[in-house]
Amino acid sequence: MSVEENVRVAVARGEHDWTTLVEECAEDFSGEIEPEKIRALATQHFAAHLNAQAGWPRRTDSDRLTDAFRALDTAGITARQDFSCCQNCGVAELRDAPGRGFVFYHQQDAERAAGGGTLWLAFGPDVETGQEVVAALRAEGLHVDWDESAGQRIHVRLRWARPRYGRMAAHPSEPDGREIGVEVVSGRHRVPGRVPAAVLGEVELPWLPAGVELELTDGERSVAVHREFDRLIGGDRAVGRFDGLRLLEEDGESGEPPDEAGLIEVTYQTLPGGPAEPAGRPMTIAEVTDVLRRLPPRTGSWLSAVGRSGGCVQVAWEEGGLWLETPDVGAAASVGKHATLDEAERMFGVLADEDRVAVRDLPDVISRPW
Repeated sequence: MSVEENVRVAVARGEHDWTTLVEECAEDFSGEIEPEKIRALATQHFAAHLNAQAGWPRRTDSDRLTDAFRALDTAGITARQDFSCCQNCGVAELRDAPGRGFVFYHQQDAERAAGGGTLWLAFGPDVETGQEVVAALRAEGLHVDWDESAGQRIHVRLRWARPRYGRMAAHPSEPDGREIGVEVVSGRHRVPGRVPAAVLGEVELPWLPAGVELELTDGERSVAVHREFDRLIGGDRAVGRFDGLRLLEEDGESGEPPDEAGLIEVTYQTLPGGPAEPAGRPMTIAEVTDVLRRLPPRTGSWLSAVGRSGGCVQVAWEEGGLWLETPDVGAAASVGKHATLDEAERMFGVLADEDRVAVRDLPDVISRPW
């Protein structure tokens, strides 16, 4: 696979943000191509992906696949997407997983599908598991071929279309050019010592993790910057999170920037060992919904969101289902219920759009003492 095809497929696969994707491709092709060429290719293919995404239907085949896997996981069949490096390793990891069986596709399968091919699913331990998998896929409207043999993988004919939102969609308008010196002053964050200005201003600073402070240096001027919800703070000045480079301007404007609507601060963890965001990052409801729908049931995976005024809504996949709650510190309890995915999405939407916790408005809410 050529460098450009590798970049295109990685963008379509949708597992990494722009910075991580560029770093991994630069490592894979070290010595074969200059890093600036990889940055340019990544920027080109991110833009092309988002342009194509604008014409996709509201529900894609990738969404149908995620919904089918969630239904299987809820029913007791461990279902994992883009799992492990190959079939042998995936089977070895899932053979003894809790549940009645397993189904997965591995990294090479995902790359083939993201590159325009079809998808093959491994499953076990028996034909009955395969039959349940096929039924779940067809129930979501996917086209499936399988000879009902335990030794034959299940073939899914789909059009891979994984959307990108927020940080996962962010890419610089100019991937090179003037560079800014960057040093991590506090918190944990991976960032090079020098970063192109557009990458810093359009990809890094808008999603700076909570608790991280960076010192930015441009020529003779330096400023320590941290993020507070939708604002970047440098010294006694505050700017919108997409205007961070203005903090390096000596005579920059002062005053409070306008509030950014539809935003919440999110942490989450996909268990066991999947994507995680241990420090808060700002997300729109589209970003939150995308993460929420991919959290696997029966694993303890969780997501917590905080609104502008500090209200909190969070979910966790328990054995009994999706537990949705808001903490009540005064009562030393969690107020919530086992909810549907639609109810959870609504609650996060209210928090983002109205800065209000509406969990108590749902039917059958209970209190769980801490």
